[in-house]
Amino acid sequence: MANVIFSDTRKTISVSLPSYEGSEVVMYESLLFGEVGQLNKTTGDDADKGLLSLQFLIKEWNFVDEKEEKLPITMEILSKFPIKDITILLEAVSDFFTKEAEGKKKSSKV
Repeated sequence: MANVIFSDTRKTISVSLPSYEGSEVVMYESLLFGEVGQLNKTTGDDADKGLLSLQFLIKEWNFVDEKEEKLPITMEILSKFPIKDITILLEAVSDFFTKEAEGKKKSSKV
């Protein structure tokens, strides 16, 4: 049996936030199984679950602090973004899921 390298095979999308010119947020298109389990165990409200899902989905970004140190991707940092930016991130993931599902439907009809 040949060895197979195990790695993260999820696709990514890049999103820019309107409140921050030049921003780039690279996001995975889906959650991992363990992340879904953690979300299901979350006792917070929908806002907490939304922020936690974004924390899991964001692969990287170009946000830094005043000292030019890269900001970690945490619920605490995410909670400081304007709601319109959080909404855009959540919509970007939702749109990606919708396009993927439509693509699969089209390819199954061929």
